[in-house]
Amino acid sequence: MEEMTAETARILGIDLTDGGAAAALSDTEETFRFPTAICRDRKNDVWYIGEDAYEKAFAGKGILTDHLLSLARKHGTATIRGVRHEGEELLCLFLQMVRRRCEELTGGKPSECVVIVLPEYRKSEADTLRNRLTDFGFDRARTFVVSRAESFLYYVMSQPREVRTGEVGLFDLSELSLEFYELQVTRERRKMYVRADRESLSEAFTLSILSGESGKKLADQIMSGCAERLMAKKIFSSVFLTGKGFDDFSWADSFRRMICTRRKVFIDPDLFAKGALVRGARMLSGGGDPGFVCMCSGRAEANVTVNVEKNGQPMVFPLISAGDPIDTAGVRLRLLPDSADQVEINIEPVGRRKGKTVRLPLSFLPERPPKAGFVDLTAEFPDEKSMKVRLKDAGFGELFAATDAAMDKEVQFWD
Repeated sequence: MEEMTAETARILGIDLTDGGAAAALSDTEETFRFPTAICRDRKNDVWYIGEDAYEKAFAGKGILTDHLLSLARKHGTATIRGVRHEGEELLCLFLQMVRRRCEELTGGKPSECVVIVLPEYRKSEADTLRNRLTDFGFDRARTFVVSRAESFLYYVMSQPREVRTGEVGLFDLSELSLEFYELQVTRERRKMYVRADRESLSEAFTLSILSGESGKKLADQIMSGCAERLMAKKIFSSVFLTGKGFDDFSWADSFRRMICTRRKVFIDPDLFAKGALVRGARMLSGGGDPGFVCMCSGRAEANVTVNVEKNGQPMVFPLISAGDPIDTAGVRLRLLPDSADQVEINIEPVGRRKGKTVRLPLSFLPERPPKAGFVDLTAEFPDEKSMKVRLKDAGFGELFAATDAAMDKEVQFWD
């Protein structure tokens, strides 16, 4: 049997929001869109998704549940034909049906790797989703969850170099939101850092205003004002446009002239789903060095080390490095303090933010002779900007039994 590689595997990318899911497969140019809604037939144990779900519900033949991502995030429930369904369950069923529909529409070949893109990466949410999806036929080892910022980053870095000689912008205009993403490439300590940041804009408007001429003019003014504010005094080599609001671009004369001046402009309604395919191929290839450090939601924002000694020589032990994915991050060390009365953790954020040293006192430990007591250090990373540290007495073999003495500390990478 042929070993699966990034070149041979069929990868499915799903960009998931409350409003809809866009899907793309690595071996076809086709893309698919589904409103994020699910409906159960009123009489039979049959489920429908997307437009089919709305049609059944509007015809009075089904019970509809939509906004599935929010329902899952809130740990909400929906009662359908007397059965209580968890939000996570309905979301996973929706994703399972999206996967099957995409495979059926493209010849029935199964997708071996799935990358799900969420608006913002939240570790607990991603872990829950990956765990629950195993009950719906998804292989956890080949199912990944990333942020839209990360998908955008990998999408841009897969484009020709001239697209990203300067900063790269992305406007995402949907029915529910208006967001701006900005990608910057910098070099620091002989490494290339690629950062993608996302900003939700308060100027968001509903797309229904585009149905009239006065509404179109207002939308054009809003977008032009946003572009002027966000792109002033910066050199953008290219700008991407995505989202339902740009399916028809004829209403945005002033905005179009502004962003097209001295830069390339691209429209790709399925950008995030396609970026997921690039990210999936990288993950299947072992996630080796792509030639840059990825900095975005879901990736550590700092280099974090702890001061230790080895063979009498001082050294630093890495707890996490900038750009590491926090979904797999976590360290446990057993330390043997000698004369030290504290553990020193060094935090060096990437960029202009100042580094700092956090000192954790060992005064909570039972009183013992020098070098006669181990300490277990556990570091977890709930998000890209903080860590949780636990120091616990581990005793010293048969001489001193471990106790419950411990200290917990939550550390922010910067103030």
